[in-house]
Amino acid sequence: MSPETPLWRLEEAPELFLDSYVADGDRAIFLSLWGRDTAIHELMAKLTLPIAEGGWTGITLQRDGQSVALQLDRERLAKHTTRTYRQTRFGSLLNLWLFDQRCQDPDRANRQCYAIFNERDSRQDKSAMLWSRLRDLAAFPLLDHWRPSVVQLLLEHGAIRMLDQTSERLSGVWIDLSLASVQDAIGQLIHSGDLATQ
Repeated sequence: MSPETPLWRLEEAPELFLDSYVADGDRAIFLSLWGRDTAIHELMAKLTLPIAEGGWTGITLQRDGQSVALQLDRERLAKHTTRTYRQTRFGSLLNLWLFDQRCQDPDRANRQCYAIFNERDSRQDKSAMLWSRLRDLAAFPLLDHWRPSVVQLLLEHGAIRMLDQTSERLSGVWIDLSLASVQDAIGQLIHSGDLATQ
């Protein structure tokens, strides 16, 4: 959390703050939350409680009169505490990441995943990260020199889609290689020689 990062506040838990997020429509894909140890643990409890007992299925972000409502897919939600700051004027602070499991572990059975990028990290090679995910999910081997043609084809077929709601620091894409039209199109390019093996 940097000093210049504008923070969002959670309407449902005003003692928690959010410095970055990525959403697919109204569904939260990645959230970076900050708060005291007790507030973070209370949030995690709300995400595991049954709905009838006060469990949460969504949150509302607020900042400067702006409001963003996000749904939480509790079945796919992974949690990771990243840092502890013990010496602050507010006491001990924790940073919690909540994210769709497919950000970390691609759904290889359905050939789907999310890829999240840090827009402020100049060392991050987004193109290489995207290609690595595509090679991991593809039904057959993808050769490196096919990258421009294959990525263009996947964009045209909607198999790669930019996520529409992001904070200033992050961006993300949804990758879905389960579409039969995608497999057929790549196969045709290989058979026609447009994707040469050498």
